[in-house]
Amino acid sequence: MLTLESVKGWYGSTQALFGVNLRVPPGKTVALVGTNGAGKTTTLRAILGAVRTEGSVRVDDVDISAKPTHRRVNDHHIAVVHEGRGLLSQLTVLENLTVGANRAQRARIDEVLDLFPALQGRTHQKVSLLSGGQQQMVALGRALLRDPKYLLLDEPGLGLAPVVIDEIYRYIAELCSRGMGVLLVEQSVARAASVADELVLLRVGTVDRVIDTADAAQVDQLVADAFGVHH
Repeated sequence: MLTLESVKGWYGSTQALFGVNLRVPPGKTVALVGTNGAGKTTTLRAILGAVRTEGSVRVDDVDISAKPTHRRVNDHHIAVVHEGRGLLSQLTVLENLTVGANRAQRARIDEVLDLFPALQGRTHQKVSLLSGGQQQMVALGRALLRDPKYLLLDEPGLGLAPVVIDEIYRYIAELCSRGMGVLLVEQSVARAASVADELVLLRVGTVDRVIDTADAAQVDQLVADAFGVHH
């Protein structure tokens, strides 16, 4: 279980999180939703130790709050796909997948490529020549090569065509079916509800509510209350 308890976060002297509590169980997808500036990306950064925080971040009952980012990621099997993908455009698909990977992780390359058939046969192409959807697959593949227990995704569908987003979200569902816990930042509540088990609505750095996506009425009410959209 990935757990945040009373997590506060700051950018310099500006406080952005005001006591966030949430849980991401193995094999489940939890989606952070809310308007711009609500604290969604900051929550991911707090988990990674990329902003100054107070409160507790725990992975499988181990408090990692005092650990630096690289120890959180490597020791506790956390992987992240940042908004914008963060690929090295002049490197090949294979080079992007394996950059920073150790020998054991590199040995899993075929397993990762099996998950993304569109990348097979393209491993020696520069990623700058790929479509946006294929680039997102490279970013996901790079994270999965680390064999994470918990995957943090920051708007994986940003800038992609709807049909491509559908494909990316099918991959996310597949990862959960394999037992991975996923924390997803998503602007579209409908998209988030299509793949997530729970929606966590953030308002100004606090958790407003947590709802089960199986309850369509609650999802509609969340959209209406948070975004002013009524069905």
